[in-house]
Amino acid sequence: MGSTRTAWHVLLVALLSQRGSPRFEVRSEVPLSAEPLRADYLLLRKSAESSEPAGTLRRLWDLLPSEAIVEFKSIGRPYRRRNLDRLYSYLLLYFADTPERLEQRSDLCGVLLVPSRTRSLDADAAALGLEWHDLGDGYWRLRGAAFALIVAEIDPVAEAEDDDLLRLFGHGEARTREARRWLAQQLGAEEMAMEMQDLEGFDEVVRKLLATLPPEQVLAAYTPAQVLAAYTPAQVLAAYAPEQRVAGLPPEQRMAGLPPEQRVAGLPPEQVLLALPDDALRALSDAYLETLSAETRAVIRARIGR
Repeated sequence: MGSTRTAWHVLLVALLSQRGSPRFEVRSEVPLSAEPLRADYLLLRKSAESSEPAGTLRRLWDLLPSEAIVEFKSIGRPYRRRNLDRLYSYLLLYFADTPERLEQRSDLCGVLLVPSRTRSLDADAAALGLEWHDLGDGYWRLRGAAFALIVAEIDPVAEAEDDDLLRLFGHGEARTREARRWLAQQLGAEEMAMEMQDLEGFDEVVRKLLATLPPEQVLAAYTPAQVLAAYTPAQVLAAYAPEQRVAGLPPEQRMAGLPPEQRVAGLPPEQVLLALPDDALRALSDAYLETLSAETRAVIRARIGR
């Protein structure tokens, strides 16, 4: 486990390989995780206390000791089996490597942020022998481990604290202009946008923003692919004036889906006549054709050959 490998480590693996049980394979310097051991966030309590209240997850901060390791599970990448074990392993490793700052285990806790509790999370907590204690408004404490574990469910917390920005990270939708502006500002910041655009979940963030904006603003600011990802065709059409909806379309596409009476509504009688199929025009008598204008009569005679 140590970061320093000595000559004795090399000798011991030789001893175990040569004289250990033949029923076991011996491997050395083996990575214990397919992913790098890197927590999502580390919260460090500042030495100077502030009286200014928190603006988000307002009840969480008073539950924390001097340091906390935070794992966040999003809608696009939700809680998966044994994620709780991973968080607990982070706490153990971090505590073992920071004796100069953390004197006792109560100085450190783990925080799990999830949109909502899931069956896999409940199953993992039960397998670890942990008990759920309801702190109210979407906050939970898991008891039974060597370190305190706090679970915050984003959906109920956002509702209880009426936190519109936090709703963006759960299943809810932003309700205020402030939340829409905040999300747009984050995506509009060049440095942050460059950091996010190649990461998993970026399309989800963009869709979240598009879903908070009126259709006409979306159509003016984003690509057609982004627009269609967030809106139904009916919503997109609702943002356009009728003449804008059909601009550039060939006649057959403009008329597709319309009942016959709507296709000819508002047309002069002779133009309605020209919309008839050739077989219907051939049934017209010569006497009737003579009553039509010279232009209309010429078009019909050219189509029916008489």
